Amino acid sequence: MLAVGAFYARSNRAFNDTLALLPEETGSGTRREKAIGSLADAWRVTSAEEATGTLNGLLAGMHAPRFGIVHSLALAGAAATAAETWTRVPEQHRAFLRQVAAVHGMDDLDRDYDNWMQAVKFGFVNLLPQPLNTDATAWDLARLVHVARASHTAGYLDEASAWGFLARGLAEAQQHYRNWRQFGTGFLTGGLFWCCGDLSEVAGQTRTRLGMVRGLYVRPDSPWRRIALHPAEPANPAEPANPGTEP
Repeated sequence: MLAVGAFYARSNRAFNDTLALLPEETGSGTRREKAIGSLADAWRVTSAEEATGTLNGLLAGMHAPRFGIVHSLALAGAAATAAETWTRVPEQHRAFLRQVAAVHGMDDLDRDYDNWMQAVKFGFVNLLPQPLNTDATAWDLARLVHVARASHTAGYLDEASAWGFLARGLAEAQQHYRNWRQFGTGFLTGGLFWCCGDLSEVAGQTRTRLGMVRGLYVRPDSPWRRIALHPAEPANPAEPANPGTEP
């Protein structure tokens, strides 16, 4: 369950094998205080109710469903504008997405479409392992583990509730991905989709995530090398043959 959030354990230099998120450090504030501050700053979570609501939202899908809706349209829109064969394609896509947004209560799908189309046109998606993993559920699930652990450390969730959310996250990960390699590439795809609203930050943030995920594939102390996503399969995933190219 904890290995689903291994990216955030590594990036925050946190424990990999305990529910508590951080070690205690003398003179730098308690780990509870740090967790409370992190949740408030990054997630606007300041209570048990807000923690539970955020975790349920991540399980339902925050960014992955939006990516699933706009991805294929953005690819088609980028291809159409590049070929200059039918320049009204993006306009029609945006109109369709506004209708979808109105029906499903998903604001700004047309904005997500434009941002992802720019990421495609400028070649930022080529930074990701190829062929592109089009299931970005791992992005929400890895953050679920981080928020659940932080919420427990902050005192917003009891231990049983936190493990319950982590168990549901693991079940979702096993349903969507065969192994940690697939999970890792799905996480990277979702991360690029999340940050592509600011093109000035996309390349740097994506390269940072790539380095962290590659470390999870190869470092001897990585939880992904010690335990498999599915119990019947071996751990120790191989790095993708094509880890991505420069745009």
